Amino acid sequence: MSFNVTNCISKSLSLTDANITFTGEIYEESINNLKTLIYEAILSYDTSTCPVCGNLDSSRIIKHGSKKSIVRILPVNGQPAAIRLKKQRFLCKECNSTFIAESNIVKKYCSISNRLKAHILSTLSQKISEKDIAKINNVSHSTVSRYIDNDFKKYSPPRHTLPRSLSFDEFKSTKDAKGAMSFIMTDLDEKRVIDIVENRKLYHLKRYFKRFTKKARKSVRTITIDIYQPYVSLIKEMFPNAKIIYDRFHLINNLSRALLKTRIDAMKLLPVSSMEYKRLKRYWKLIQLDFDKLDARDFRRWVHCKEIKTEYGLVMEAISVNETLKETYEIYQILLQDFKRKDTESLKKHLEAFRSKGSKHIRTAIETMLKDFEYVANALKYGYSNGFTEGVNNFIKVLKRIAFGYKSFFHFRNRILITLRLKEKFDM
Repeated sequence: MSFNVTNCISKSLSLTDANITFTGEIYEESINNLKTLIYEAILSYDTSTCPVCGNLDSSRIIKHGSKKSIVRILPVNGQPAAIRLKKQRFLCKECNSTFIAESNIVKKYCSISNRLKAHILSTLSQKISEKDIAKINNVSHSTVSRYIDNDFKKYSPPRHTLPRSLSFDEFKSTKDAKGAMSFIMTDLDEKRVIDIVENRKLYHLKRYFKRFTKKARKSVRTITIDIYQPYVSLIKEMFPNAKIIYDRFHLINNLSRALLKTRIDAMKLLPVSSMEYKRLKRYWKLIQLDFDKLDARDFRRWVHCKEIKTEYGLVMEAISVNETLKETYEIYQILLQDFKRKDTESLKKHLEAFRSKGSKHIRTAIETMLKDFEYVANALKYGYSNGFTEGVNNFIKVLKRIAFGYKSFFHFRNRILITLRLKEKFDM
């Protein structure tokens, strides 16, 4: 009868320790002001080794009473649950010391089961606050925070290896961080975060990367970055064999922002009540759109237009009110087509031809690309972009917002790493 009860409860609670015997007694008890379901159980076995003195004579080791402890387990039907475990005590007559039986369901000196701890870490992969994670698992917020910090307290990437294709970016982290922005490094081939550094300033990053061996840094072949000159200096000094790639999204975004500013400058020259002003303000998204995506067949009525027009016709009429805007729009569309075709020669030719044309905003964007055209050309030559890294940055921002901010950079970094490296952690 006892075996059947033990077998049934063990399977229902997913316990694998054959040395635990359940008495069948189940009741409710208040623990930390929570009504908790309690399972009575006994942990006992025969041992022939003393962990204190190493005695192997089983006749000199005797059972010596027991000790009760509470082991918190996963909730049962949404209710907090625990095992009141009666652990066997042993006495070694050789060294006159006592020790207590141990189980694989819980670590020594710990009251939270291994499965509950694993569930807490698994829940951290979701975009929810630590207080909510604590509530789901019926533990305290400090317990969740402690597991985050303990498990990644000494984490650092291996110093002797680095991926062939890296990506650098930054994000706003915590108030106690030494720099205004923190630095994130990802592996673009494996799509994983390698490390997060507190400060993105050049001197700090140089000190950080010097921890990696020269062989590891020389093995890096490409590094994708946004248009940030300190990163260029860092790569040239620390990664001698790496090709610098400007992220395509940032390059196109620079051109798009130049057109946006030019449109706003044109609007400032028009009366606010005029139809021309209202068209430029209302249909700005169509003006920013890729020329190929504009509909040139479907005629329809538009607000602030007297005649029916296609999307193409509407945009042409809107930009025609200002020659600088019209010229900038044409430059923007031509350069956009070069990026789409990944035509390096045509892009270089057009940049040289347009460097003195259009608005001051588009000229600044063109000069930026011509200054470091080698890195712009690499953006078209190689298939890498900062898309994955930007996605991670967005995830970090959401995580930070849901938690209503973090005070400690160390704790925030650990939360991010556990969330993004959870599978690898369980494999270790």
